[in-house]
Amino acid sequence: MIKKILDSPNRALITLCSALVLAIVHQYLFFDKGVGVSYPLFVVLFYGYMFVFARDRVKAFAWVDLFIASVVLLLSLTFALFDNELFHALNFLTVPGLIILHMAYLIGRKQTQWWKISLIGLAVDHLLPQSIRHWPTIGRTLMKKGGRKLANKQKVVVTKVFIGLIVSLPILIVVVGLLTSADGIFNQYLSGIPTWLNDLTLTPGLPRVIWIIIASVFFFSYVWGFVQPMEYESERRENAHWKNQSVALPLAQRDDDGENSDSVLVSPSYEGTTPDSNLSKPHLVEPLRLDPIIIGTVLFVINSVYLLFVFVQFSYLFGAGVGNLPSELSYAEYARSGFIELVLVTGINFFILVIALQFTRSGGKISTIVHQVLLTLLIVCSAVMLYSAFMRLSLYEEAYGYTYIRFLVHAFMIFLALLLLIAGLRIRYTTIPLIRCYIILTLTAYVAMNYVGMDNQIAERNIERYHQSGQIDADYLANLSADAVPQLKQFADESYPELHELLLLNQSQYLLEKNDRSWSSFNVSRYTASRELAELRKQ
Repeated sequence: MIKKILDSPNRALITLCSALVLAIVHQYLFFDKGVGVSYPLFVVLFYGYMFVFARDRVKAFAWVDLFIASVVLLLSLTFALFDNELFHALNFLTVPGLIILHMAYLIGRKQTQWWKISLIGLAVDHLLPQSIRHWPTIGRTLMKKGGRKLANKQKVVVTKVFIGLIVSLPILIVVVGLLTSADGIFNQYLSGIPTWLNDLTLTPGLPRVIWIIIASVFFFSYVWGFVQPMEYESERRENAHWKNQSVALPLAQRDDDGENSDSVLVSPSYEGTTPDSNLSKPHLVEPLRLDPIIIGTVLFVINSVYLLFVFVQFSYLFGAGVGNLPSELSYAEYARSGFIELVLVTGINFFILVIALQFTRSGGKISTIVHQVLLTLLIVCSAVMLYSAFMRLSLYEEAYGYTYIRFLVHAFMIFLALLLLIAGLRIRYTTIPLIRCYIILTLTAYVAMNYVGMDNQIAERNIERYHQSGQIDADYLANLSADAVPQLKQFADESYPELHELLLLNQSQYLLEKNDRSWSSFNVSRYTASRELAELRKQ
């Protein structure tokens, strides 16, 4: 079936009709509706649409394709499973971004590695220039089907008129709406025209039509930018040049594996050279690398300061949890003092580690050993600082409770510790691909944060703190998302009945929305919260 579509002379028309159907589904799922199960459903439909109509452009599947697709699916499912507004807002941007990057890597016009920064440029190129240049293709496709009897010149004129009408339609709608609002007589005059024109700006179906038109144009032009990509003139000249050069090069000099090679093939200048000149041949140039002596000096100076700091920290760091703090500091003062600075310093150390590991030129055997020792020492000092910051924040939470920002900072410090661990392994095992490991860890950690249940974790820890100290911020807990409602209701029933009224007051929107939401907006967390609150109201 797919092969018949790809081989069909009407492939563009079939793709355009499918884009229209997908746009209709899109407006049905999202227009004037909350996001819920509709989000993962549409993500699956969009992937299917891209793979069907750009199937001949798809490269061989690799494990990273399955990984990215799994990340996209898991993040899109959070709209149906959880109710945390922060992650919903982030995922609303993250999921489309990952899809665009995945499409560029899998079916892009140029082959590039998934960890290369050039993938972002390729994705943007397909999203904007490659898509925009195919807007006229829509008109040509329609004219090819509906205007076969027209002369070529007439087809060009009709196509341009059609494009002009599409461009003028949204402008006309806005202008008419403003004029009818600004002048009552003009509005009355329009009322004498057929009612559909009088209600042009008020017709409920018109915004849906505009939504469908815009979405269908985007869906078609985006996929067609992969099917028939434009090659830029500069790239065409460059490809022709290197094709000629590669013919003259011996096989031993050709770089067939760009992933493992750090060298760059540079074209020479041909001015003033002879055909037999050595300058007329391409030559390999090493990329910019930092001098190991300079980096070693920087690491030595920084580590000297860090060792002094760590020595001071050890005098009370590991005894702070049992009360061995400096006499002039309370728990709250200790927790607040220098926490942000420690996290920032650890972040700076991580940046230094990446630069030193990735961009330092190799030296002799002794230089390499010294370099590894200094980097290891930097990681150890960073770990101590990170532990100090982690401990300070834990003390502060015990004194003042658990919140979103404190939970996220805790998670970030754990993430930073994992990054330092990978950097430490990279010092010992130099073949570890650092950047690739960091990308995979970042995506995995972000997915884990979405599924760890932040609101439930915050509610649980604050409840534990209440049982230990008798202190609780009930107003804050009542304003957590629907994810925490079942646990908070249980806590209110068993230990804190004052929370009942706050839950009904602050979470009442779930009771109001229960009958108003369509199936496409269904969310497991909101549905569970509405049932719990309905039971609570009956009590």
